[in-house]
Amino acid sequence: MHEHLGIQKHECVIGQLELKCQRLENQGMEKQHQHKCECEQHEFHMLQMQVMMSQNQQAVPAMMQTQNQPSLEGFGLMAELNGAMLPSDPSLLTPYSI
Repeated sequence: MHEHLGIQKHECVIGQLELKCQRLENQGMEKQHQHKCECEQHEFHMLQMQVMMSQNQQAVPAMMQTQNQPSLEGFGLMAELNGAMLPSDPSLLTPYSI
């Protein structure tokens, strides 16, 4: 009878240890899963930031062109560059010598 109780105690302890081992494995797997999800979420946010930054970089040059380049038409410079105000006498168009 004592042997039978001893065997049952050992089987009970072994069963408890197996359950504890399974719980620890499950906790480890949950932590791995959580870490993987956090890494994927971090990657997603980094990609979002890169997209936003690239969109901002594309928008800034367009804004810079419209804001920083004053119209030169008021000074007659655009007409001059287009040849509208060049003298009609070709002798006036001599190259400069240094």
